[in-house]
Amino acid sequence: MKSFNWQDLLRGHPLFSSLTEEEIAQLLKDEASQEKAYPQGSVILSEGEFGDSLFLIGSGSVQVARRGTAGQHLPLAILQAAGFFGEIAVLERRPRSAMVTARENCMLLEVKGEEFRKLLEAHPDIRSKVRATMSERLGHSSQQ
Repeated sequence: MKSFNWQDLLRGHPLFSSLTEEEIAQLLKDEASQEKAYPQGSVILSEGEFGDSLFLIGSGSVQVARRGTAGQHLPLAILQAAGFFGEIAVLERRPRSAMVTARENCMLLEVKGEEFRKLLEAHPDIRSKVRATMSERLGHSSQQ
């Protein structure tokens, strides 16, 4: 049982607002997603690790960083509630491109990659929004 009201977040989310109530319910089933709490300072994803899930931020915020040439972590972005991350590894099926840490206590929805890819096949509008976000992030990352 999920404690956060993910239905309301998904209904009003720019990425997921085109989903029907049935599709939202399917996405929130335990087979498709898990709710996870992360305390402030904890590492959610490590750069270079393999993973096949997308994360949606219900509450709190996260910092996205990449390892620089001298080994230090360079901050790329801060994502707030309703933000999402992990899409590059899910769609391109490659290792995580950045480290993500909790800036404050976070409640996240981890959506399995297979479920997310099914959703994108059924909703080309969501796929194009995700691709636009990926392009923007990759452009920002290379500027850093």
